[in-house]
Amino acid sequence: MTIKQVFEQLKIPFAYMRFNKPMKPPYVIYLGSGQTTFGSDNTWYYRNNTYQIEYYFDLKNEATEKTIEDALLANGYNYQKSEDVFIEDENVFVIYYTV
Repeated sequence: MTIKQVFEQLKIPFAYMRFNKPMKPPYVIYLGSGQTTFGSDNTWYYRNNTYQIEYYFDLKNEATEKTIEDALLANGYNYQKSEDVFIEDENVFVIYYTV
């Protein structure tokens, strides 16, 4: 299942790279951040796309975080999670997931 398909299952607004209009939190932005590969002898044994997922919120909601994390894990995506980061200019918090 693709990252897009994972977020289509959730009830959280999401977009690739950006929304075309301002959004009220909570919402998710995701973007491609490269590919992890392993190859030898002119053969690729492993190719895996990597993503950065940004969860924006104004009120802390651990249940929503758990929903995101459970959906990622249930679909085979391991992740690294950042701390809550406050973006003062926008008056929102963000958590970065690296998948």
